Amino acid sequence: MKRTLLFVFAMATSSIFAQSWNITGNSGTNPPTHFIGTTDDKPLIFKQNNQQNFKIEGQSINIGSGAPGTGNLQLALSPCNSCYSGWAKPNDGVMRLLGGHNLNIHMDNDNAIDPNSDTSTPNSSGISRVRFSDAVHKSLMVLFNTGKVTVGTDQYDNDANFIFYVSKGIKAEQIKVESPAANGWADYVFKKEYKLRSLEEVEQHISERGHLPNIPSAKEVEQNGINLGEMDAKLLEKIEELTLYSIQQNKQLQEESKVLKYQSEKIEQLEKQIQKLLSSQK
Repeated sequence: MKRTLLFVFAMATSSIFAQSWNITGNSGTNPPTHFIGTTDDKPLIFKQNNQQNFKIEGQSINIGSGAPGTGNLQLALSPCNSCYSGWAKPNDGVMRLLGGHNLNIHMDNDNAIDPNSDTSTPNSSGISRVRFSDAVHKSLMVLFNTGKVTVGTDQYDNDANFIFYVSKGIKAEQIKVESPAANGWADYVFKKEYKLRSLEEVEQHISERGHLPNIPSAKEVEQNGINLGEMDAKLLEKIEELTLYSIQQNKQLQEESKVLKYQSEKIEQLEKQIQKLLSSQK
């Protein structure tokens, strides 16, 4: 009888422990049968202070209370077209914010904690970064704690005037330059005090230096590149100078036309006088 009671007690104890999950860790588990979760289609909810803050539902992970008017961060694996996102396809990963306004991707900034940390180069010890990559491309896009952003590369220079660096080319339907040049737009060419070079001076400059005045040489462009806004202003300067040269030439041609017309009239008058003299001698 005692043996029977001991056996029943042992089985009951084993059953009780089999139904429990030790919060200090478990051993001897079998993943197919030992797990935290549900065996029906109901979501699995985790609470803190009796309030939901984490939910697993279907193929999505949800962070938030789920209460109306509160934000919910959702990470999901799309099971179908347009599931979780209007552009999602099956097996696409989707991250979205429901009920909130802003989705912030934030990282600790060593330079903010220690302003003396080394951030002199993109590879310095004080640099922290958010990197977007795939199995082939190491640096699809990289965000640095220096405020720099790179695309197609993870390298940049220390020019404080620039924060965006792109490897290879950029295609865009529109590009707007807010501040075209340090000296402003090129309309200064039309001011009365502007000193327009003579064409002889321009010819001499080209002969001596091999490029137009106030335009960088090919070697300078190769070494330093060009500022798009400033170069557009310089090119406009040359167009406006050409316009002034054309106006000057037009005025000169008009004056020459008047002279030619006057000379033509004089010649015509002389021809008539000569013809009249010849006629009177007959």
